[in-house]
Amino acid sequence: MLIMEPVMAFYITSLISMTVIINPFSTIGTLISLTKGAGRGERDRAAFMSSLVAFCVLVFFALSGFLIFQLYSITLEAFRIAGGMVLLIIGLRMFSPEDKKSKSTKYDKHSFVVPLAIPMTSGPGAITTAVVLASQATTAWNAVALWAAIFTACGLNYVVLRFAGPLQKMLGEDGTAAMTKIMGLLVCAVGVQFIITGLKVAFPLLA
Repeated sequence: MLIMEPVMAFYITSLISMTVIINPFSTIGTLISLTKGAGRGERDRAAFMSSLVAFCVLVFFALSGFLIFQLYSITLEAFRIAGGMVLLIIGLRMFSPEDKKSKSTKYDKHSFVVPLAIPMTSGPGAITTAVVLASQATTAWNAVALWAAIFTACGLNYVVLRFAGPLQKMLGEDGTAAMTKIMGLLVCAVGVQFIITGLKVAFPLLA
């Protein structure tokens, strides 16, 4: 019981971090635009496959994070600070998203890989978060909790995209924009926390 409590806390922290970084609400418009010429079945398949590919990408980077550190002689603190800066920039951009219109409405059956899975779902921010969280998984149970959190976050992404049409109608443009801004604020908070943690470890006098 004493072991499972910190593991559950790490799972919840990882789940919240991964969910707000993935931000499935920001992908709704892209999914609808890319699948405009397809049927409901193709849209559902694109939602499922993009979430599955994103899960595989994030788990791969979570597992290979330490190898990347060793290969490029990167310290964990440096990666945390750099990753926090990346997340902060991404979060700020979510407050003023660019008006990106699809150049073509023709459906591409491989669009679930690019851009839906990469970089919309498992982009630089999500990959950075997965690597940093993996570095904090000091036990096997914590590693399992992280993988479970990534799986749950990608599952939630699938559920949101699965009902993209009804959700877009229910939220409307203003509701979707508001949700994106809320997620952006949370992403900024996660980024700042990464920076603070990295600075405290790199410069103990700041603690």
